[in-house]
Amino acid sequence: MDTQIGRGGEDRAALSRDAASLSLVEFWNERRDIELQAPRNRVQPYKWSWSDIEPRLLEAARIVPLEEAERRALVFANPGLGGKPYITQTLFAAYSLYNPGETAPVHRHTPSASRFVLQGGGGYTTVGGEKITMARGDLVLTPNGQWHDHGNEGDEPVIWVDVLNVPLVESLDATIFEFAYVEGNAPEAGAPMERRDRQTVRAPAEHSHNLYAAGGLKPLFVDHARGTTEHSPQYFYRWADTRQALDRLRGYEGCPWDGIILEYIDPTTGGPVMPSMSFRSQLLRAREATRPQRRMASTIYCVLEGHGVTEIGGRRFEWGPNDVFVVPNWAWHHHEAGAEDAVLYSVTDEPAMRKLGLYRQEGAAPTA
Repeated sequence: MDTQIGRGGEDRAALSRDAASLSLVEFWNERRDIELQAPRNRVQPYKWSWSDIEPRLLEAARIVPLEEAERRALVFANPGLGGKPYITQTLFAAYSLYNPGETAPVHRHTPSASRFVLQGGGGYTTVGGEKITMARGDLVLTPNGQWHDHGNEGDEPVIWVDVLNVPLVESLDATIFEFAYVEGNAPEAGAPMERRDRQTVRAPAEHSHNLYAAGGLKPLFVDHARGTTEHSPQYFYRWADTRQALDRLRGYEGCPWDGIILEYIDPTTGGPVMPSMSFRSQLLRAREATRPQRRMASTIYCVLEGHGVTEIGGRRFEWGPNDVFVVPNWAWHHHEAGAEDAVLYSVTDEPAMRKLGLYRQEGAAPTA
């Protein structure tokens, strides 16, 4: 018996060596790392306080020239992801600042991106030839594959929150950033192409707003395809419109788990604005507390108005304007507003999880 055990051990060791030489691993040794009973939850619940970040962002604006950085940003690095510049396993996010007169050169990339404005009235992004001027609370989309450039034409710094699906795209080994933008001086006349740092504005002023801001109405005289990828043709969602919609609904009971919540949608389909990300704003009325829930989706929150508390996995995080916090996959959480109304802006990878057939959710039942 002992000899057989010994021989089995020797045989197994030989098999392991052979497997390794062929770039194989033995499933029976890896089962516990494969057959998980619950998600790993490497992403940690975490909050970044604006009071901590703002002075450091302003210092970066003073000492780091945009020519060096191209995009002056402090990136959220979730402490559970080993120093990677990711806020969740699928999402990248950052606070970005542009001083008056600064511009960032035109570029495009395979990750989809967005901007949510926190401060300043002179910022703009030109996306696919549409120049979009921005103010606090406005949402601007820069879909996969669309050329875009940024700048600040105002007299004060402009600050926004960038959110991209960089980690998701990188996990698929599909990341490409391109900076060699070329354009003719007079494309309609067949002028020779030349390298440029900024796009020519080709769309009418307020283009996205003119075409799509009237809810329930879709223009039939334009082609809604913009570029070659799937995304909303509306690139700009004005905060004044969103805030008015939230106010109109404040008398409704709302969702027990999310309060009064709205999703920014593709006006031609009614679906999310991008295939892998959903953008939302929600109103929590004064002292309103939501029921606990968990979802197979990670979510980034940015506080636009008010104060409150969110409990995530048993940890309490107090928040106020411009703070950012993250809820990991499959983590129980709920929100509670303070003495005044609160408004939270959020980005979630729920559409990607739904398309992969992985999405599920659970919520504590409302009390009778």
